[in-house]
Amino acid sequence: MPTGSQEQTSIIKLLIKIIVNNFWLKVLSVVFAIVLFSIVRTDKDMSFEKVAKIKLVTSPSMIILGASERTVDVTIKHHNSLFSVTPTDTELTGEIDILSETPGRVRVKITKDSFPNLPKHYAVFIDRPFIDVDIDKLQEKIIPIQAVLKGEPQAGLTIDKVTVSPDQIKVTGARQELIRTQGLFTIPIIIEGIKNTLSTEANIELEENSSLTAAEKNVRVTVSLSPRKYNRTFRSVPIEFKGHSKNIISKLQIRPRAVDIEVSGKKDILKNLDPSDVRVFLDTSDLETGWQDKRIILKIPDNITLVKMNPDTISVHLNP
Repeated sequence: MPTGSQEQTSIIKLLIKIIVNNFWLKVLSVVFAIVLFSIVRTDKDMSFEKVAKIKLVTSPSMIILGASERTVDVTIKHHNSLFSVTPTDTELTGEIDILSETPGRVRVKITKDSFPNLPKHYAVFIDRPFIDVDIDKLQEKIIPIQAVLKGEPQAGLTIDKVTVSPDQIKVTGARQELIRTQGLFTIPIIIEGIKNTLSTEANIELEENSSLTAAEKNVRVTVSLSPRKYNRTFRSVPIEFKGHSKNIISKLQIRPRAVDIEVSGKKDILKNLDPSDVRVFLDTSDLETGWQDKRIILKIPDNITLVKMNPDTISVHLNP
């Protein structure tokens, strides 16, 4: 007959046998139950405050004025579970097609369907789901390019000529902006202290928010130098007569009787230039009776050039 201690030992062995029998299957069952409980428990919804991106797309004949990618604040909700995670940036990047072909302002609405990569179990809430978008016709235009120079050449030298190649380019952009744009400029080219001809590549400068895109991104700019020229003005140079007879001169009235002449040249040449070397003439050989406007003829040395003559036409009256 088994004793009390033997009975206890038998009970313990039986319990151990029950526990050990299919042990790993029982452990797996417990783990599965815990996971299943975590998945199905729905005591409250999970909520994420996120910033979503919307890409705006038009037809090939239209263009968006301003940024083609906008952002919007969204609230993402879904049932709480062990696998609750926030949506990725890719999942919260959407796209809206703007079908209008009429220039102007278009209002588009953002919905959950705007985010095709977002899993279906997410709910999307947007407080301000509308975006106002300005669109315009996409056109092309040939626009001239002007070089922008910064600084001065070496002392005694001046800019003789600036060449831009190509001097005009094809630009694509919104019709309204192309109408307003009469020229494009290069980024500033530093010429401070240069003493020889400068030839360099320069990028074309476009505003950051501009709709314009250029076929050429840069141009070649050549800056040619020459000795610096100076100006000198001769006041009240008297008008002389050419092709006349004393009889005609007595019958003439002219207004004004003298003109101002401004010339340009090298400093030493202008300094030594005698006022008598700057002369103006009126050709009287083809005058008609009465008042008439006649251009006057300038005579100056070959080593200087005319800057301005004021006036270059005078009124002449020939008495019958």
